[in-house]
Amino acid sequence: MKRQKSSGFEVINYALLGLMALLMIFPFWNVLVMSFSTSHLVYEGQLLFWPKQWTTAAYNVVFQNRQFIQTLQNTVFITIVGTVISMILTTTLAYPLSKRTVKGASVMLFIAFFTMLFNGGIIPSYLLVKQLGMLNSLWSLIIPSALSVFNLMIMVSFFRSLPSELEESAKMDGCNDIGVLLRIIVPISLPVIATLTLFYAVSKWNIFFQAVMYNSDVSKMTMQVLLRQILVQMTSDAVDAAMSGDTPKIGVTVKMAMIIIATVPILLIYPFLQKYFAKGAMIGSVKG
Repeated sequence: MKRQKSSGFEVINYALLGLMALLMIFPFWNVLVMSFSTSHLVYEGQLLFWPKQWTTAAYNVVFQNRQFIQTLQNTVFITIVGTVISMILTTTLAYPLSKRTVKGASVMLFIAFFTMLFNGGIIPSYLLVKQLGMLNSLWSLIIPSALSVFNLMIMVSFFRSLPSELEESAKMDGCNDIGVLLRIIVPISLPVIATLTLFYAVSKWNIFFQAVMYNSDVSKMTMQVLLRQILVQMTSDAVDAAMSGDTPKIGVTVKMAMIIIATVPILLIYPFLQKYFAKGAMIGSVKG
């Protein structure tokens, strides 16, 4: 009887989870279908599960746009370089702050936490970036947001949960603090490192407000800003076409193609980091 109840529960559980997964996947699939279909079918609402009159015209338009290629390069640079810098700063700061024996660690942690509650605001941030000479530069989208206090707190908490015997045994073998961090702490902290790397990468890839505020140079535009411009232009063209009865110059399929191109690269990171999400820390690895 217990096995039957457990089996029935599992069937219902998998069915509900599968339904929820389909509900979350369907909007993305619908956008993908529209991006590979002709524009007039999209406007007429004739698409649902599968593309009709298959075409890659929308993707050809996007990739032939020189501004898009430059924007993609900018976004990739910000994502890769920004994520590396953020992870280096977060890891190297979280390690000493996780040690209660380090003098001033609690005060520094409180100061970092204080910035989560209060900040200078938009205008002081803009003036600071201007004084540093980073306006109209990709570094304005990397340096000011290089450290997330929320992610710092997560890593500090994780480091504190690790067995202290690991560090003690390494220091007995002649390893210094840097060696302990690189050879002991980092290898066994891959779950939290992978998770925070994904958090940073997603935030850098989707950066928008700072890009609008700090950059007015078209050559320093990011992907999300370009998407917004195309959306505004498409909306204007669609209104003009509706009033004149003509076909819009920029079809909705181009917008859908831009959404797919802007979303897929960051989604491809998930499979490589998925195994670390379920993997816990090596608690209990030291015996005796």
